[in-house]
Amino acid sequence: KNHTGNNQVYKNHRNGIKKTRRPKKMSMQGMNCKFVRNQAFAKRGMNCTPEEKEQRLVAQKEAQKKMEEKKVVERANRLKELEEAAKSKK
Repeated sequence: KNHTGNNQVYKNHRNGIKKTRRPKKMSMQGMNCKFVRNQAFAKRGMNCTPEEKEQRLVAQKEAQKKMEEKKVVERANRLKELEEAAKSKK
């Protein structure tokens, strides 16, 4: 007799067939090591006190305002250019 699965199902179900546990942390094995190193440094850079966090938020808001202003100016310039191009074609 070379093979039988006679009692195996019973034995497997005695303790229940369990789902594998998902890891809490994704494995970094096989990832780009340069990316992994940078990610670690970036995570450490994010750690800060509440005061520093507040300062960062203020700086971020100011930078956002500057970008919005710059965007408005660039849009106005672009519209002027398009109008001039349309006039020159006529």
